[in-house]
Amino acid sequence: MKRVPLKYVQVKNKAWTRAMEENLHFISDMDPDRVLAGFRRTAGIRTEAATYGGWEDSMIAGHGVGHYFSALAMEIACGHGDMKERASYIVDGLAACQDKLGSGFLSAAKLEEDQNVYVQFDRLEGKQEGGTWVPWYAMHKVLQGLLDLYTYGEIEKALSVAENLGDWIAERVLQWDEATKRKVLSVEYGGMNDSLYQLYQLTGKEKYQKAAEQFDEKGLYQEFVGMKNRLKGVHANTTIPKVLGYLQGNPEERAELAGRFWQLVVGQHSYATGGIGDMEHFFGDGMLDASRTQCNAESCCVHNMMKLSQLLYETTTNASYLEYIEKALWNARLASMGPKGGYSYFNPMATGYYRLYSAKNPSENPFWCCVGTGMEDFAKVGEFIFCEEEGKIRVNQWISAELHCTNGAVLSMEANYETGFLRLFSSKDLELEIRMPKWMVNRNEYLPDEETYMKVALQAGEAFDLPFEMAVAVHNLPDAENAVGFTYGPFVLCVPLGKERWGETTGAGIEVVAPAWKVVFDAAVKLDVTYGRTQRGILDREYLLLPKGENLDSFKENIRSYVKKEDDGFILYGLRSGDGEERNLKLIPYYRTGDERYGIYWYLQ
Repeated sequence: MKRVPLKYVQVKNKAWTRAMEENLHFISDMDPDRVLAGFRRTAGIRTEAATYGGWEDSMIAGHGVGHYFSALAMEIACGHGDMKERASYIVDGLAACQDKLGSGFLSAAKLEEDQNVYVQFDRLEGKQEGGTWVPWYAMHKVLQGLLDLYTYGEIEKALSVAENLGDWIAERVLQWDEATKRKVLSVEYGGMNDSLYQLYQLTGKEKYQKAAEQFDEKGLYQEFVGMKNRLKGVHANTTIPKVLGYLQGNPEERAELAGRFWQLVVGQHSYATGGIGDMEHFFGDGMLDASRTQCNAESCCVHNMMKLSQLLYETTTNASYLEYIEKALWNARLASMGPKGGYSYFNPMATGYYRLYSAKNPSENPFWCCVGTGMEDFAKVGEFIFCEEEGKIRVNQWISAELHCTNGAVLSMEANYETGFLRLFSSKDLELEIRMPKWMVNRNEYLPDEETYMKVALQAGEAFDLPFEMAVAVHNLPDAENAVGFTYGPFVLCVPLGKERWGETTGAGIEVVAPAWKVVFDAAVKLDVTYGRTQRGILDREYLLLPKGENLDSFKENIRSYVKKEDDGFILYGLRSGDGEERNLKLIPYYRTGDERYGIYWYLQ
């Protein structure tokens, strides 16, 4: 069961289209000559254009514009054909760089040595002294961007440029001995195996498959799923693409191992939003409450977990993977776009913090890794909604959209979460399978618990209406039963906490900052961090007393008695502050908090 290609889907949901339009503005504002500037500099081709700033003016440069290649291709697939000329110009520019160098090599990384364009790769292999950043990580983004320009953007020349680059990669990596391989793979390399396997699948050239296998670490993957707490302290965004790339090599044979890794990450390391980690790293299995700071849930991790989930679903058709994607889309991903544009890096799970966003325009942007993955994800939202096989359509995500089917039918879907109403309408007869989410209160009216999809024979010109009910539910963290959060259908709810002590930040990495002040009602504390070190501080205002006569279990069961629906959210009644005074809490969807502090989790006692 394969995803429906982007070019056949138009997203209609207003929250998503707003974010997608902001993303499109950012992509449209990218100057092709500035995008090419670093590659031209490396190749010795004169250019008047300056590279972009931040990470795109460093030893990791090329990673951000590589993501841009992918996002540009996806926008073309979404119907923005006016961008195809720009994409062709960029591909021609990259080909010219390869011709000038006399090899397939491409890199935009800032050079310390004018005479050796391969210096970072040589240093990583131990052939030369000096520092590197993550050259194979940046290389992966460029190669994947070229593949996406070919597959999504239908730029034919992009495949030959990708092959030339693949030839350079294969020639280099197939010479590694085991010691060199261990040294190289100890440094983040993104999804090099993923992209090389894709290149092999497109061309049938076995050298690309063999090159991909050089990046496979099967023994390490088995360690991750076989040992308790093996992920503790491991860099999350380094690790997830490794498993995704391994799965890409042979999905049918490798789905079991990749699925076990996925279960460990989702079951023991993921917050209600789908977000993962603290300061980019996994914590101990199940230690979610103990790891809540202002530096949780790096956006890149969700990007890669959604990719892993999608490939696992297409291989196994296990709906658990769709449930994670749903959670991640509506919460982690939708919230990561700023209300005025820009992309978030960290998405704090500690109560009393807020999200920080990059600049909304490229010329002032830091081009963090999360800017790149944000560009991609907001360009390909439509790819997650439908699957199609042998004339049957599966509705996997309830996001209002229009689907142009291969048989000429046009399927319109409206998912109205305000009124609890799903409507599907087709211009021709269609066989549909509609995923029935587990959060539906009235799910058993339509489908037995053990089944996932409701089958519908949709008649041409007739609408199919499906009323659904949602309710506020209470969830707790595994390492603290009394640390609870609230959801409403697919939406994580949180308490908006204002903008007091706004704007003071603390360093959290190279050109990455996080909010320094934690503010919960009338209490505040400043907690500085540095890369690799966070501080966890709990304020007494985060503790709330249960309603009289309730314990935690009974409160969960009776939660509907304590919430009242309002136009933009809920009011939660009955909880009390430490002095016994009743404290009514406003609950709104997490993605709507924008430029405001929030609290997802609270301690009830």
